[in-house]
Amino acid sequence: MAVEAPQGYSPEDLKLRKLLAKHKLFALCAAASVALMLAMLLFAVFGPKAGTVTDSTSCSQWGSTNQVRQADYARLYVREHGPLSDGASSVGAVEGAINSGCMIAYENDEETTVSVLESIRKEY
Repeated sequence: MAVEAPQGYSPEDLKLRKLLAKHKLFALCAAASVALMLAMLLFAVFGPKAGTVTDSTSCSQWGSTNQVRQADYARLYVREHGPLSDGASSVGAVEGAINSGCMIAYENDEETTVSVLESIRKEY
């Protein structure tokens, strides 16, 4: 069963090349959209990756760091600075202290200026 062109159109009228030539603005917008989505995808795949977390890492960088690096920093913090002020020294407690301090920094719109060390010490 062959598909027929709608009344008033020939099969040649429905070819993609002819449709794109007839609707140039739409074709240009569609091509630009595809190019933009491809660029965003490539940036997400090959773009900058969060590096090692240090005492000077900002809260905004902390939020984009993966869990393995966050846990590594929590262990490093306990090794270099000792336990938290409440005596806790587990990875979860240190991460919780950072997350808590960084939440306050986000609420005050200071996530790019407050470091993870300052968030642990509550120095906003």
